[in-house]
Amino acid sequence: QPASLTFKDLSFTASLPKGGKQTILEPCSGHLEAGQLVAIMGPSGCGKTTLLDMLAMKKTAKYSGEVFVNGRPRDSRLFPRIAAYVSQEDEMPAHWKVREALEFDAALKQQPGESRKATVDFIDNLLDSFGLTGVANTYIGGASVRGISGGQRRRVTLARGVAAHASLLFCDEPTSGLAATDAEICVKGLRDIAKRLNVLVFVVIHQP
Repeated sequence: QPASLTFKDLSFTASLPKGGKQTILEPCSGHLEAGQLVAIMGPSGCGKTTLLDMLAMKKTAKYSGEVFVNGRPRDSRLFPRIAAYVSQEDEMPAHWKVREALEFDAALKQQPGESRKATVDFIDNLLDSFGLTGVANTYIGGASVRGISGGQRRRVTLARGVAAHASLLFCDEPTSGLAATDAEICVKGLRDIAKRLNVLVFVVIHQP
């Protein structure tokens, strides 16, 4: 089900170890529609990840403001069912194959009554969108197992977030540490997924 996201007066102030407080994020508001790829860009320390974590309900410290999903207050019990969060780390078993990685996440959040063919077609679309079709049967790899490249590994991580049938996809700096070509493929894949599956994709991009 498509989901829109609205936030009103979100702000965060951190308490300093030696006393006093520091404003990390000034009050900000916005409205994001399903099918959009939205990128927040800026240098380190400007509050990008803080905003991402508040919207994705990952912020454990107390903050101010309201978040609405489809015009209704965000439900802390239901929100994790429709949202996926992709961090910068991409830990996966070395002996997983690319297709197996996507199938694992798809199986965890499989829709009731969904046929095997529908799941296979869904995975094929993800592989195509993220340029992974050619390495679908290649090992993820690791320290002792030869596998896919670092850029492809990052794309697998992003595709796994979508494979979980998320209506909202939050990505923390998906292009950091990648070559220009790999970064471009990642962003194009996210844009394609947003339009093709009507998913709202919210990403943070570090801007030096």
